[in-house]
Amino acid sequence: MITPGQVSRFLRDHPDNNILLGDVQFEEEDINDAIAFAISEFNAMAPITNYNAENFPNDWLLLLGTTAHLLKSEAFLQIRNMATYADGDIQNIGVDDKAGPYMNLVQALQAEWQEKAQRYKQQINMESGYGYMPSGYAYRYRF
Repeated sequence: MITPGQVSRFLRDHPDNNILLGDVQFEEEDINDAIAFAISEFNAMAPITNYNAENFPNDWLLLLGTTAHLLKSEAFLQIRNMATYADGDIQNIGVDDKAGPYMNLVQALQAEWQEKAQRYKQQINMESGYGYMPSGYAYRYRF
């Protein structure tokens, strides 16, 4: 099970690293919501499963899905608050104008998350589908 602290460390989301914010970008509640959304998305992929935070099968998959959800949420905020200011002869200054870089990162994370999650699910499905297939030679005795 991954923790909000692990997610924050992966994202390097610390107040001393966020010079402009002076605080963390993602609160613990945001991270917990993103974990829940990533698990829900994973459970909805075929074959349907019913994992939760305690029994999720792979921490790396959950970390990828969680960060993709967090950064997508931040991209929404960037788009919603995008504004450009001009003051005389000074070059335009953008506020919350990082939606494009966030979406690029989201697309990369989302693609990796979905590919790995689908492959993981396929592997689980194959392993549970075949079970034990005995051979006819199992009943042949040596004389």
